[in-house]
Amino acid sequence: MELNGARSNPRAGIELSRLGALHDELPRKALANPRGPRPAPAKVSPVLETVTLVLERAGEPMRAREIHAAACEIAGETLLWKSVKAALATNVRGEHPRFRRVRHGIYQFARDIRQCTG
Repeated sequence: MELNGARSNPRAGIELSRLGALHDELPRKALANPRGPRPAPAKVSPVLETVTLVLERAGEPMRAREIHAAACEIAGETLLWKSVKAALATNVRGEHPRFRRVRHGIYQFARDIRQCTG
């Protein structure tokens, strides 16, 4: 914004005066009632561990949507579908994969020796 335009804007003057008052008030409040640092947030939702637990307990191949629903139930909160898909997709590859992709959208725990018959 051009400086000329800002000075001639009556609304900007009101907002700037409020901002100045707030700038003076906040340090006073901080001195009167200092706050300590906030505690660290709880551990990020352990999606991979929850998905692993679901497939271990199942003992047989499951559809990705069923895995998501069971993981949400175990976690006691809604897990992002995207996070569950990512946990499944990234852990079917590598030297020691956690999961085995039986076919499109169906996974099982990698150490489970049963095969999908459906």
